[in-house]
Amino acid sequence: MQPRSLESRVSSGAGPRPPGSAQVCAVLTRLGAGGPPIQAVLVARRMRQRGHAWSLVTGSCAAGEQEMSYLLQPGDPIVRVPEMIRAVSPWRDAAALWRLYRLFRRLRPDVVHTHTAKAGVLGRVAARLAGVPVVLHTFHGNVLSAYFPRPVNWLLRGVERALAAITDTICVLSPQQAEEITRRFGIAPPNRVRILPLGIDLEPWRRLAPPPPGPDLVVGWLGRLVPVKNIPLLCAVVRAAVREIPRIRFVLAGDGPERPLVERLVAETGERRCRFLGWQQDVRAVIRQCHALILTSRNEGTPVALIQAMAAGRTFVSTPAGGVVDLVDPAPLAGPPGGDWRRNAVLCPPSPEAFVRVLHTLAEDRERLERMSQASRTFAVRFDFERLVHDLEGLYAELLARRRGAGAASTWAASVLDLARAVAPSKFLAPGSALVAGRAGVPDGAQPAAPPCWPPGEPTIEKVGGGPVEAPMNRTHQRHKPAVG
Repeated sequence: MQPRSLESRVSSGAGPRPPGSAQVCAVLTRLGAGGPPIQAVLVARRMRQRGHAWSLVTGSCAAGEQEMSYLLQPGDPIVRVPEMIRAVSPWRDAAALWRLYRLFRRLRPDVVHTHTAKAGVLGRVAARLAGVPVVLHTFHGNVLSAYFPRPVNWLLRGVERALAAITDTICVLSPQQAEEITRRFGIAPPNRVRILPLGIDLEPWRRLAPPPPGPDLVVGWLGRLVPVKNIPLLCAVVRAAVREIPRIRFVLAGDGPERPLVERLVAETGERRCRFLGWQQDVRAVIRQCHALILTSRNEGTPVALIQAMAAGRTFVSTPAGGVVDLVDPAPLAGPPGGDWRRNAVLCPPSPEAFVRVLHTLAEDRERLERMSQASRTFAVRFDFERLVHDLEGLYAELLARRRGAGAASTWAASVLDLARAVAPSKFLAPGSALVAGRAGVPDGAQPAAPPCWPPGEPTIEKVGGGPVEAPMNRTHQRHKPAVG
């Protein structure tokens, strides 16, 4: 399908809206492979149905990159900014920034909500310069570790700290991610971070039939074949399991630059023991075959495939990477050595031997596997899509009310000051200085409110739709946490 052009989308954005609705621009770097595009498209579609003037602004995929435009339906509120790409490109980035600024000045949205790294940089800066009242960013995962060398990680963390200074609220998907953003990396203080758990349409997965009967344990893997997914560990697990467990088979689906590793693995093990299906637009047929999924990643946000599998009554075995630790039941379960057993899943240290011991137990103890499958189905209920929609509406209404109370008429001036404060020496922009005393919403000569507590420590992180939550990992997760650069 052909998405609507920038100009047609801008001209159609005006007009009366139902009372209590908001005009929102969600910005996503690209409709590339992964969970964020699925989430962004479904939210945009549902919010339009609920009367909000909602636009999903997205860029371009690189040549050869798997694109998920097949998710789109006629009438989806999509705006293309083709200059916005994942890779760093000064000229294209400058052009994308200008296009976004021009879009926000014409649409004058109430809220700009950015997703993924590049959109988070360009979208937040453009929104602030355009005077958008409320700006949010969601970390679906992060690229602050395990993606790049240490100097690059250090630079990226500095950029994200500066961007956090011009962001009203930073959303994360899980307590583990909140711990990383606040205490581990020091991106933002806890009182500016909200936990907004993922939400997906669970019904298609609840209706999925059990795996076909047979003597073999069928284990699946779904995802992008990229370094952060630790494909060498995946291949090592498959090789060892095929060698040591007679009744086990693997089904792998995905694509990416490390595809040759998987193709070589299939050639070694034979297709009867390990099948590679390539990229699948609809993964239900893959999960339908499986009793369990595995994940070997070095870093993760909240993997959508694991939630889908749990809703279908499939357990999983995974490294304790990122938000995966918040997809397991908090109560430990007695089990054989090799992993951290929970009612619905198992967390393993990143070693082939540990994975094989756990998979051998699941292959031999089908009663345990069935109990874990039922627990997985129950656990998945908390990721209901309508809950996410209501949480987002409530969060936007709260932030807009707060901004109106602070004096929305001078939002542009406040935005420029916030941007300057993020990059200028603190002695020139400290509370009480001549420049700050005249900022938006603060009368001349009045003392602005003190900045939030920093470094992060005592303040709690709020969970949208619920009370405060504890962010730190438990000791089991800390013990198994893989080393990062």
